[in-house]
Amino acid sequence: MDKSVEKTVTLFRKSYAGRLTADERAEIARLLEDESMRRLYEEVGDDEYLIGEFRQYVGWEPVRGYRKFRKNMRRQSIRRNLIRLSVAASLLMALGVVWLLVKQDRPEVSVKMAETVVEPGTCRAFLQLSSGERIVLEKSGQRDLQETAGSIRIDSGKVVYSAPVASQPENVVYNTLSIPNGGEYRLLLADGSAVHLNAGSELCYPVAFAAAERKVYLKGEAWFEVAKDAERPFYVETDEVSIRVYGTAFNVNTHGLRATETVLVEGEIGISGKGSTGEWRMRPGQLAACDHHSGEITFREVDVRKYTAWKNGEFCFNDDTLEEILEELGRWYDVRIVYRSAGKKHIQFSGHLKRYENIRKILGAISESTGIVFQVGDRMIVVE
Repeated sequence: MDKSVEKTVTLFRKSYAGRLTADERAEIARLLEDESMRRLYEEVGDDEYLIGEFRQYVGWEPVRGYRKFRKNMRRQSIRRNLIRLSVAASLLMALGVVWLLVKQDRPEVSVKMAETVVEPGTCRAFLQLSSGERIVLEKSGQRDLQETAGSIRIDSGKVVYSAPVASQPENVVYNTLSIPNGGEYRLLLADGSAVHLNAGSELCYPVAFAAAERKVYLKGEAWFEVAKDAERPFYVETDEVSIRVYGTAFNVNTHGLRATETVLVEGEIGISGKGSTGEWRMRPGQLAACDHHSGEITFREVDVRKYTAWKNGEFCFNDDTLEEILEELGRWYDVRIVYRSAGKKHIQFSGHLKRYENIRKILGAISESTGIVFQVGDRMIVVE
């Protein structure tokens, strides 16, 4: 067997059994950055997938089964990554009936932690000025900056703008606040509107708003408390929707697996899809979901606390799928998610959890309720 393939097989087997060293965890994390290898890792660890995929080989001896497997798979070799095929075949030969061995080797504990402590998110961001200069922002420290159209005060996890109204639209200059995974930050715009940006998000906005309107551009998730100004409407633009604000408090999240979600807590907003001429007015307690694929916007009544809990330091899950939950945890704790069984993504969980807790407690609560086994370490969560 090729040495690189043999090494990969060994890493996979030790990972499934929960016996990786710190160096090996780092090595497999690098290996799983390749999408095809990541899919293989999930498939080989998925009992249901293996039973269906390899059922025809169960009665074969390993060497004979391996040859039959390779013969059948060669027909698809043009469409498959060579090393992925080699590893899959090698695993079949090395493990015999793979799924049975994996089930026997699984760790007893529900959450296995590496020595590395995975910390929750904290105040950190990057501020890009109109000049292109990029400034690193953290929780502590104070700093004053001068921009083309106004001044900026950075103080204890918050960016505060002071600027007069821009005299002409062409005089408007923009800044961008980018929040990495594992971060959050607060912003007070020049008109007095407050924004709280969640992990993995970005807001582009004027240093000083124009006289006719106030418009910002969002990617990710943010909570808005917009200052009322009847003369200057406030707009939040995303890739999929345009939101006109009439002085209000609401949450916008473009991270959804299926849709961009806008939840109104108080006041009034109007929402329209990109390319649409119509505007739908929302009332407090409503959620507008714009489907990522069709662009269709649907509305429903919701408990707004589920969608705004994050800004108050909580996670609020209500029959959310494991995939949805781990996507959110992945951004907040800055970890990658790997599934050994794709079927686990659809398991549902409900609960209220503290957002600044050690990840062990978060995953422990999910594991206790669902029976799912997690491995955590080296900025990666593996779902067994």
